[in-house]
Amino acid sequence: MHPFTDQRARLRRILENALQGALYDSSEREADGRVVVLHAHRSGGGPVTVTFRGVGDSQATQEPVAGASLHLRGVEVHRLGLTSLLGLFFPQMRSPGSGYARVRIEAGDARLDIVCQDAEWWEDEAPRA
Repeated sequence: MHPFTDQRARLRRILENALQGALYDSSEREADGRVVVLHAHRSGGGPVTVTFRGVGDSQATQEPVAGASLHLRGVEVHRLGLTSLLGLFFPQMRSPGSGYARVRIEAGDARLDIVCQDAEWWEDEAPRA
C-alpha cells in the first residue's frame, strides 16, 4: 500500500507529530460525541490541538492530569467493508470497529482509547512574553 493512502501509517505520522513533546491540558466531546478534541501544549507554551473525527467510542482508564506527557502507544486500522462505506453517507448504517482506527494514547498514568475515522492536528506559536 502506498504510504500516502495507508491509513494506519498516515494516522500514526499525524499523531506522533502532534503528541511528540506535548503535555496534556484537557479534552472534550463535541457534535454529540462524534468528535473528541484533545488540548495540549509544548514545553515552550505553544498550544497543540488534536481533533478525532467520526468517533465511535472513547474511554480513559482515569482522567489525565494536566501537564502529563502524551505518548502514542498504538494505531490499529480496521478495513472498510460495504456497511462502513455506506455508513460514511448514511450514519444509521455505521458499524463500530469496521472502517475505524483504534488509537491508544498514554497521558501520564492514564490510558486513552479512541475509536475514530480520522484525526487532524494543529498548533499555534507560543505566546510571547
